[in-house]
Amino acid sequence: MDLFFYFLFTLGIFIMSTKSAQAYLDPGSGSLLFQILVGGVLSGLFAIKLYYRKIKLFFKKKRSNKQENIEHNDPAKN
Repeated sequence: MDLFFYFLFTLGIFIMSTKSAQAYLDPGSGSLLFQILVGGVLSGLFAIKLYYRKIKLFFKKKRSNKQENIEHNDPAKN
């Protein structure tokens, strides 16, 4: 409880002591951030598409190796 109180107290001090930034964000700034977001999502999707087969084979091999280990260690077959 004390830690939470100190956190809120410190946060309140920081909020009350801020000054105005005197900064200006033009409409181009929002457009730039939107382009960065869309570009990041599309490049991630392209990378997944490009390596989809390798990723699929990796997990398929992992699953088949588990199946083989289960079949080799099955005491009911011995």
